[in-house]
Amino acid sequence: MRIIGVDFSGRDTNNTTWVTEAVLQDDCLKIESCHRPSKKGLESRRKLKGLLRKLPDDSVAAMDFPFSVPQPFAERLVAGASTMPALWEAVAKMDLTAFNKQRDEFVKQRGEMMRRGDGYFGGPLSPLKTGGPNMLPMTFYGMQMMHHLWESEKRFRVPPLEDDGRTGPELLETMPGVLLRTFGLPAESYKRKNKTNGGNPKKVRCMILLGLRKIPGLSLEISDELCNECVAYDDCLDSLVAAIGAAMWKQCKPKFLHPRILISKDDEIKAAQLEGWLYAPKEVRQKK
Repeated sequence: MRIIGVDFSGRDTNNTTWVTEAVLQDDCLKIESCHRPSKKGLESRRKLKGLLRKLPDDSVAAMDFPFSVPQPFAERLVAGASTMPALWEAVAKMDLTAFNKQRDEFVKQRGEMMRRGDGYFGGPLSPLKTGGPNMLPMTFYGMQMMHHLWESEKRFRVPPLEDDGRTGPELLETMPGVLLRTFGLPAESYKRKNKTNGGNPKKVRCMILLGLRKIPGLSLEISDELCNECVAYDDCLDSLVAAIGAAMWKQCKPKFLHPRILISKDDEIKAAQLEGWLYAPKEVRQKK
């Protein structure tokens, strides 16, 4: 079955979107390619949509961008909205400037809010964050893409939304840093030169690649050439990690943290159907 991992970028220039394509056979994830769909952001997003639309029904694509926004900001976009598709449709009719204006007015009053489900994971950033890194273009263009995929052919499934008879590929929100932390691997020091990594983030990426081969229940088959790409480009490595998360989801969904119905709080499931939900396993112990 086809497995896709996406490290998404909202940039229109100097594109850093990477896609890992793989096949899950038994408990072996065979990595076929790690590549950039295009050097330009707009063209890259168009090609990514085309790739996802061609996926067989039993496929999973894990994508590294916020599928939605915090409930109070969602209410600002669409009053009374209860699920993500209503927000995706509204955002698809906007341009980035208008979305930024709405965000700026909201943040002046409420700040860069997190979504309720993000509190379970160390590392997620607010979908409304603009400084270091700027999440807003990623959130905006990601939601626009979700609208087009959700409406096209009416086949894609997006947890935790109800399937409503849809039997096509699953699109999963993920975050490589959260997955790496779950795997017990470095989740920050592999990106840029700093004191933590001794000015050598590539060395940390090599360590991560070794650790990814020790995930229990999933063997990784990847060429030396693609390993070199992951060492050279941290975004390439992120797409690989996302693909591993997608494969683990396909293997055993109960291992992942899901939104729940709580007795003492609001219904997390309903909140997640509006705000989105970041999927990661509860805990993974590496093989020694």
